[in-house]
Amino acid sequence: MSGTAAEPARANRPATAGRPLSAARIAGSSLLGTLIEIFDFIIYSFMAALVFGPLFFPGASPWMGTLAALATHAVAFGMRPLGALLFGKLGDSRGRRTALLTSMLVMGGSTVAIGLLPPFAVAGFWAPVLLVVCRLLQGLAVGGEWGGAVLVAVEHAPAKRKSLYGAFVQLGTVLGIGLASSVILVVNLWVSEDAFLSWAWRLPFLASALLIALGLVLRRRLEETPAFLAELAERESGQRSARPTVRAVFRDHGLALLAGSLMWSASCSFLYVLMTGLVAYTKQYVPALSAVDVQLGLVLASLLLVVLTVVFAVHADRWGRERLTAGSGIVLVLWAFPAFWLIDGGGFGAMLLAMLVGTLCYAAFNGAVPSLLSELFPVDARYTGTGLCISFGTAVAGGLLPIGALALVGSSGGSSVPLSLTLVLCGVLTVLGIVLARRLPRYR
Repeated sequence: MSGTAAEPARANRPATAGRPLSAARIAGSSLLGTLIEIFDFIIYSFMAALVFGPLFFPGASPWMGTLAALATHAVAFGMRPLGALLFGKLGDSRGRRTALLTSMLVMGGSTVAIGLLPPFAVAGFWAPVLLVVCRLLQGLAVGGEWGGAVLVAVEHAPAKRKSLYGAFVQLGTVLGIGLASSVILVVNLWVSEDAFLSWAWRLPFLASALLIALGLVLRRRLEETPAFLAELAERESGQRSARPTVRAVFRDHGLALLAGSLMWSASCSFLYVLMTGLVAYTKQYVPALSAVDVQLGLVLASLLLVVLTVVFAVHADRWGRERLTAGSGIVLVLWAFPAFWLIDGGGFGAMLLAMLVGTLCYAAFNGAVPSLLSELFPVDARYTGTGLCISFGTAVAGGLLPIGALALVGSSGGSSVPLSLTLVLCGVLTVLGIVLARRLPRYR
């Protein structure tokens, strides 16, 4: 790479680049940044199940209005691969820090905008159109977030602590879900149902502005990773050619993209079927469980997930990351039907048990997969590769399959079988992803 072409990358390098970072700095940046973006993304998911139907899609039946709102939730998954490509190109050429700062700005702006949108009764046709535009921007931003956050943690980590450092990002995901659930729970308890539908639903979106400001401050202080700086130095000195094109990433690492996308399935199915999807399902078909019951269950499950994720991350390298990930998929397959048998029973304790056992699968996955995914790609293609794996896996296992399953629930009169089958399928896909990944080279 020529000196002129390398200047932008050099300009984005903080003055402190190259100095060792403390574990607290790495953990704080990776965890908090992901927490903020997941909070923004998941708040939308919850609101789509709770209020967006009557506000933005009036005139439909309650279930069809909810499905329409959830469809706007799902369109973001189609944008995630594009976000992974755009931010991956930025992160692999100009640095992880620049890409992460940009993704947070896009996410924050679109989230606050949702909190300001007029409903259908005020803006008519433009209300759902603007909602979809904001959601598309959220999908674009989150598509570039996870891969970069993982790389910041893993590429700074000591050799024997890569699983633990990579798990910080998943802790941010868990805490983001827990924070979103807690905020909605508090607002639900604070105001009446009519007030929540009228104006209080906007508060979590607007409050995101404070979180985004904090996240930007942290990320502006973030040093670039040693692995990227070393790779950049080789490019500038002519020892290495320019970073591979997107076409080259697909050509040279196609099997790694497939393996990573497949192994991501179990995580998505747990998150979007047994957590956020559960809000929509129980609201319509399990009247014995209130919205407050489900949100409280999500908060408790998130707290347990934090503890279990750390436990699995600490021991992931000793137990075997591939073994842990495959095990999470197998347990998910075995638990898929019993979980919804408990939920359909309508008791809070039974629902909580269904969610807490599922957290074992998710926690094992959280502790093992982030560092495992990063090793499937070399440094100069790592941001693009990991981002695409997450985006493809989430688009299918977190978007298409759960929405399709919820549609089948409605057409079958409320049967939970489609939801259980979705969990089974995603568990199987995760195991297949591990089988394929074990045959691929690793890049430390």
